[in-house]
Amino acid sequence: MSHASEALAIARAGIRAVDPALAVRAGFRSGAVDRWLGRRENAVHVVAIGKAAGPMAIAAAAELGPRLAGGIAVVREAGTAVPPSMERLVGSHPLPTGASFRAGAALLAYVGRRTPLDRVLFLISGGGSSLAESPADGVGLSAVRRTTEALLASGAPIQAMNSIRRHLSALKGGRLAAATRAARWTTLAISDVVGDAPEEVASGPTVEDPTTFADAQTAVERYGLNDRLPPAILRHLEEGAAGRHPETIKPGDPRLAGGRFQFVATNRVALRGAAAEAARRGFRVVVTSGHLTGETIPVGTSFARRVSRIRPGQRVALLAGGETTVTLTEHSGTGGRNQEFALTAAPVLDGQMGRLVLSIGTDGVDGPTDAAGGWADGETMKKARALGIDVIARLARHDAYPTLDALGRLVRTGPTGTNVMDLHVGLAVPTERRRSVPRRASRNPRAERAR
Repeated sequence: MSHASEALAIARAGIRAVDPALAVRAGFRSGAVDRWLGRRENAVHVVAIGKAAGPMAIAAAAELGPRLAGGIAVVREAGTAVPPSMERLVGSHPLPTGASFRAGAALLAYVGRRTPLDRVLFLISGGGSSLAESPADGVGLSAVRRTTEALLASGAPIQAMNSIRRHLSALKGGRLAAATRAARWTTLAISDVVGDAPEEVASGPTVEDPTTFADAQTAVERYGLNDRLPPAILRHLEEGAAGRHPETIKPGDPRLAGGRFQFVATNRVALRGAAAEAARRGFRVVVTSGHLTGETIPVGTSFARRVSRIRPGQRVALLAGGETTVTLTEHSGTGGRNQEFALTAAPVLDGQMGRLVLSIGTDGVDGPTDAAGGWADGETMKKARALGIDVIARLARHDAYPTLDALGRLVRTGPTGTNVMDLHVGLAVPTERRRSVPRRASRNPRAERAR
């Protein structure tokens, strides 16, 4: 098996460890649902949002049995299976479209019809911020889309992005849960954010928001977004900071008193699964971080250097997780943060046999491409030179996708059905040294006779 195949097998094991169905079943078996919603309650409505909405909803339906009274699942793919008693709506990702806004309106209407006798189970996973949206009063649909596009290209961390998005929404920042009259509800969530803050997953539709309009304005200033956001959005944030728009739901708000929240899968769980597989394959495992953040190129370079410094002769798997950022310009190429992370390793590992870095998005989607990520090893630069590819120049313009594609180092998995940020796998494998062979005497008969 090649080193790249081993690295991918290790990453896949990490993804399997955060399988949405297994995570939901574990949440039920922990008692988190029944303790709050009650074991005998027959009217449990399920609302699922995000990239993992389909498998999470199916697992919840199996656990609830006859208690399932219906629900809605907002998914990314039209072919995603959901329980027969639940309505399936298809949103859009990474940019919201009309489908996302229709899904958001349907969610608010559905939870708004619930009575105090009903119970609601929210299933939240990454991608929900875009898949379902309902703009706040006075905020246009096109302005929300343009804002999301600008935020994704800004290089701002997800916390800053979400502080802005929550204050443009009638759904996020606890407003979905606040819209229901159900006396009790529980949220089971899969975390796709560094730090596992509940308000950051899908922008926190069922939990309180500690940020304010003023915080959103600060994020705009810090990441140079004043000239990139629509004037209507800047005006809305300014009016909100002046108290002319209602704030998101804050800690202690009685409207959220009926809710409980629990994470059922995180990047740490994925790292444990990857580590177990690496150990099974005979690697000494070192987990460097579960919260890598920052610009992709310097962070990826640092990770690759750690791989390059592993002493020869050792069989080591270096693992990390998190979510880096790529700040794009108008002249940027095509790729995603995982592809860029992998390509960044190529110059660092140049000529080092038995060294490899693989980076993969656990959702199977990296940026606006069909790849989940990519890999680079000690021979990547040699191949690039043979093809006339200037890797450094490609990195400078964030053009990792066509570069790795030409080098045969893209990873394509298709959507995995889960999302707990990214996994980075660095391998150091002993290589066979060429032994010096003593020069043998010539077997040429003429030479023998000449002696």
